[in-house]
Amino acid sequence: MAENKKRVSIGLTKSQYDLVEKLAKEKGFSKSAIFVLALEEYARKDSEQKK
Repeated sequence: MAENKKRVSIGLTKSQYDLVEKLAKEKGFSKSAIFVLALEEYARKDSEQKK
């Protein structure tokens, strides 16, 4: 079953946008996927620190 996804709008500086665009091209992911991966990694590290 497909997961119900929500949309989020964020504002980035030009340098932040350029960075996410560069990472997406290098990794072969969409810009959205870069943000999702970063969020999941942040949450994982935060959870580990609280242990």
